[in-house]
Amino acid sequence: MKITAEIRAHAREQAGSRCECVGANCRHHRGAARCKRGLRGDQWKVYWRTEKGGIGRENIDAWCLDCFQNNFAVPTSSVTLLFPDIADYVRLTDADRRKAITLMAVFHEAADRVAKEHAGRLSKIETDEICLEFEKSLFALRAARALKERFHEDARRLSLPTPELCSGIHCGEVTRSREGELFGDAVGIASRVKGVAKAGQIVLTGSVVDQLDGGMDLEDLGEHRIAEMPEPLRCWAVRY
Repeated sequence: MKITAEIRAHAREQAGSRCECVGANCRHHRGAARCKRGLRGDQWKVYWRTEKGGIGRENIDAWCLDCFQNNFAVPTSSVTLLFPDIADYVRLTDADRRKAITLMAVFHEAADRVAKEHAGRLSKIETDEICLEFEKSLFALRAARALKERFHEDARRLSLPTPELCSGIHCGEVTRSREGELFGDAVGIASRVKGVAKAGQIVLTGSVVDQLDGGMDLEDLGEHRIAEMPEPLRCWAVRY
């Protein structure tokens, strides 16, 4: 969500010009019900509570700079993010909601195990989206391939459908909260690159291709418009 002047004004009014951080992670007021600092001039930030889902104004807080810095004090780092998804999941849900929900649970469990097996971690889970984080792009690509096999194997064992996956992989800089949640443009880009992928495809951005250092059979998908990015993003699909 792009933080506009209008959103900032709404957040400040909603907060009553007082920091809304409740102190769970802040050293300077841990245990307090709420930070007592006021919001002065431009010395405050809008905090988007992504863990609650949605991008509406009901999911934003106004935090003083001290609270913001204390919660996001972990240095920026470069990681490779894999966003996999079950293709045509809406149709599966319409056909048999209970079976689709079970399939999603199988998918999440398979993703968690595959991430650990490839030196990564499952860093984000929402109702319909998961993110796997890796130090190297090669690990992310191997995990994307392994996830398809593991997911289909587990689904067949439970007599469930075996739909294809569509995956997006992007490498970029992120900031990590003290609770481990990732923030930054790289997260949004990786999530949206997943939308470029067709069923069964693994789609990569240039930052990933550069790290793979050749030796990979890729199909150039050309440039794609990515939401909130000023320039088109060139993507490649992995050929099997």
